[in-house]
Amino acid sequence: MDKLDSSYIDWKSWEFSSFGRFDASDGVYFAAETGICERSADRVLEIGFGNGAFLGWAKSIGCDVFGIEANPMLNERARDFLGAENVFDSLSDERLKPLNGTMTHIVAFDVIEHVPMNELSALLVRARSLLAIGGRIILRFPNGDSPFGRISQHGDPTHVTTLGYQRLEFFARESGLKLTEIRGPKLPTMGVGLRRGINRWVLNVMRSLIERIVGRLYFGGRRVALDPNYVAILARADIQRRDPKT
Repeated sequence: MDKLDSSYIDWKSWEFSSFGRFDASDGVYFAAETGICERSADRVLEIGFGNGAFLGWAKSIGCDVFGIEANPMLNERARDFLGAENVFDSLSDERLKPLNGTMTHIVAFDVIEHVPMNELSALLVRARSLLAIGGRIILRFPNGDSPFGRISQHGDPTHVTTLGYQRLEFFARESGLKLTEIRGPKLPTMGVGLRRGINRWVLNVMRSLIERIVGRLYFGGRRVALDPNYVAILARADIQRRDPKT
C-alpha cells in the first residue's frame, strides 16, 4: 500500500467505524443535489466515494448502489458495506461491462480535480457508456471560475486539474456529453431546521444578488457562480435527459 493512501485517509479523518454514515443534513443535501427519490429503484454509481457518506444514503433509500475508488483501504471498507460485486477500483474494471447503459445516476463529488487533464476525456467517455437512457452525470469540483475556488483547489495536495465552465464544456463535447447545467452546490432551506433554513435563505438571496451585480459589471450581464465549488450536470448529447421529478 502506498504511504499516501493511509496518510490521506488520516488527514481527512475518515474513520473505519464511520464508513457509510451520514446525518440528516447530508441526506437533505444529497436528495436536493441528485434529484434521487426514496424507493425510486435508481441504479447509482459513485466514482471516488471516499468514506462512503453518499453510498450510505443512496443505499438507505433503496437504490441499487455501486462504487469506484482507487484507494485500496476505502475499497476494502466498501466491499464490507456493499458487497464485493458492487465495488470496483477503476472505471476500466472488466466487471463493469455488464452494467453498461444501466446507470441512472453517476455521481463524482470532489473527484475530477484529482484527474490529470490528459485523462479526463477518457474518464468521461467511459462514464457515458455506463449511462442509461436519460441518465445523468453529477460532478462537484472546485470552481475554477471563482477566486473563492482557490481555497478548495489548492487546499488538497492531490488536486491536479483546475476546471471552469468553458473548460468542462470542452471536455464534455469531446466525450459525447452535453453540459446541461452548471451552478453552485444546492443549499436546501427545508428539512434542516428553522434557524439554519432562514440563514440559508438569506445566503441564497445575497449570493444571487452579488453574482448578478458582478455579472453585470464584468461579464456583459452573464451570471457566473462564485461559490467555492461548482456542480455540473452532464447527459448524453444524443439523448435528452429525463426530468428527475418524473
